[in-house]
Amino acid sequence: MIVNQADLKSGNELAFQAMNTNFFVSISNSLMMNWKDHIINWFEYVEKEWSRFQGDNELSLLNDTKIGETLVLSPPLFDILVKSDDYHQKTRGFFSPYLMEQIQLHGYDRSFPFEKAETKERTGFQSDANQPTPFEFNKAELSVTRVAKGKVDLGGIGKGYAVESAANWLQRFADATYGIVDGGGDISVWSNGEKDWEIGIADPYDQNKEIKQINLKNGSVATSNIVYRSWKQGNEMKHHILNGRTGLPVDTGIVQATVVTSNCLDAEVCAKLCFMENGPALEKLLSDINSNYKAVLIQRDGNLIIT
Repeated sequence: MIVNQADLKSGNELAFQAMNTNFFVSISNSLMMNWKDHIINWFEYVEKEWSRFQGDNELSLLNDTKIGETLVLSPPLFDILVKSDDYHQKTRGFFSPYLMEQIQLHGYDRSFPFEKAETKERTGFQSDANQPTPFEFNKAELSVTRVAKGKVDLGGIGKGYAVESAANWLQRFADATYGIVDGGGDISVWSNGEKDWEIGIADPYDQNKEIKQINLKNGSVATSNIVYRSWKQGNEMKHHILNGRTGLPVDTGIVQATVVTSNCLDAEVCAKLCFMENGPALEKLLSDINSNYKAVLIQRDGNLIIT
């Protein structure tokens, strides 16, 4: 996505890289002199502890648990895991945070970018929709007990959670009147009404080209596409958006989906769902997550579908 650069030249600004993404933060004001340190530390924490590419973090401890074992989690990881599982249930398995082994089998076993991946032996995918949730959650103790197989890959929803948490923190503790947290495909904005953020939707084939603009005072925007994170595995083209019911890359005529809702997590999940259904079935899926949404879909031929 493209944020109007005029918006980034006013007030307090911060630009940094984390989670293989360029982040931008712009706020009207702050009651805290060191707000930038807090924001950077938060994203560095998420990058370290939630990355599936690191073997010495909290996510790896979770994924290494055996059936019957219980693990106490940090409040942020427990919170995002519970929320992700709720979306898993609401979407009847279309969205799943339990696809780490599947995405690795398709060749996404290292940090992007890369163009080719080795072909791996495929033992067959079982429908995830009929599989039990791998964990039982104890909200009083912030603990999980593994009850079935399944490894967690937070991916996009983890980044969306990080963006939304940062925006909420800036409003609550820095007391910023208006602001934006832009994490590439995930954006959260707020305003007391005096600020109207201009957010451009980028062409999936040319990130410097804007194809549509969204004006937003309060809310969140999430964009997913199958162009950037795509690679060749053997003779097959693969991408990173998997259908949670099959464990396979979605086969669709949509190349990019942008969804606007009230919060980042709903927007992130809804953007993924846009690749998995269409027509009334898609509208039902999205409405079950958030009835107040707007979606901009781009087809392979460049046509736009706006709902």
